[in-house]
Amino acid sequence: MLNPLQTVTLRAFLTALVESNSSLPIALQQEINKVGEMLANTSSKDDALNRLLELAENDCLKASYYNARKNIQTEYTTQELNKYDKPSQQNQPTIPTDHLSNIAIAIFKDPDSSAEAKKHKSEIIAKNS
Repeated sequence: MLNPLQTVTLRAFLTALVESNSSLPIALQQEINKVGEMLANTSSKDDALNRLLELAENDCLKASYYNARKNIQTEYTTQELNKYDKPSQQNQPTIPTDHLSNIAIAIFKDPDSSAEAKKHKSEIIAKNS
């Protein structure tokens, strides 16, 4: 299970892949494939997400990643709870983190992660973004 900050990192990276307009450099794609393997191994999730932070610094992803991260963090800002709503259902992520992790593993393991991410765009990018 991912903590909220890890979820933001993962969604922002996936969003950057969706928004990528060109093929990723081969070396970057190979590193993303390695992250997919790390995510699949439950004991390496922290290392995998730390590696994503490093990969997000790549010139072809950096701007999209930080823009997506800013937008996602804005979604999660604390909002005043409506006392008539069920508090347990407020400010919840748009998709369960386990599902997001499974999507990410499939995308990261694919030989063309950017193209695969585009297939899952509706699941990665929140409708209100």
